[in-house]
Amino acid sequence: MVLISDRLKPVFRLSALSLLLFTFAALGGCSYVNLENIDFHKVFAKNTSPTVNKTAEQLMHMGTENLAKKNYSDAAEDFKKLKEAYPYSKYATIAGLKLGDAYFGEQKYVEAAMSYKEFARLHPGDANAPYVLYQAGMSEFLMFTATDRDQVETHKAIAIFNTLIENFPGSEYALRARKQLAECNKRLASHLFCIAKQYYLSRHYSAAKTRLLTLKQKYPDEMVALGYQPQVEKMIAKCKTEVAKGPVKPDIWVRMGL
Repeated sequence: MVLISDRLKPVFRLSALSLLLFTFAALGGCSYVNLENIDFHKVFAKNTSPTVNKTAEQLMHMGTENLAKKNYSDAAEDFKKLKEAYPYSKYATIAGLKLGDAYFGEQKYVEAAMSYKEFARLHPGDANAPYVLYQAGMSEFLMFTATDRDQVETHKAIAIFNTLIENFPGSEYALRARKQLAECNKRLASHLFCIAKQYYLSRHYSAAKTRLLTLKQKYPDEMVALGYQPQVEKMIAKCKTEVAKGPVKPDIWVRMGL
């Protein structure tokens, strides 16, 4: 085997380039060879990206078909390849939207929210903007894990739904957003009740009272809809009684330092 040192490699590459140019000249006779039209990266590339074997239109067709068949993972790959390989194609814009749909169908709500938000940011005047905002809000809403956890995603969903209603009040998705806002408020009411109950059961009546009164004032309809009202009224009455007694003295064992 003949080994070529690193110092000689540029010489061989230059020779290969010279041979290539000579070939072009021979094939074209004395005609002018426009070097600007030659993609030397493709000529010397060892590995060709699979995306160059498919046009933007083909990738769009494949992705749309996979989306219709609920092959969400394959659809996401198709749309990602289209966006990366053909960023200036007429299909790139719709591919960004459909990528969000593929992630949403796959229940990858974090990725879906990111895709929808990117589309809304880049194309605020697009005809699909109301749908995109609604889907972004739903993606945040569906990231919900537990009632006793911080409701960061719920608040993000509320902000997106309000943006949709404010900017596209007459769209069908604004109507859906209003209904979804009611569900968001129920979730926040449930979270507040859960926290209040924890304080109540641990006999921190002042903290429980504050949260129960906030629940009653801020989410009265949701409190009734969730069936909390009778229990909340009893808990508030108990809290008021206990708070009126003053601070709870520590038991004798605590006072004795035992």
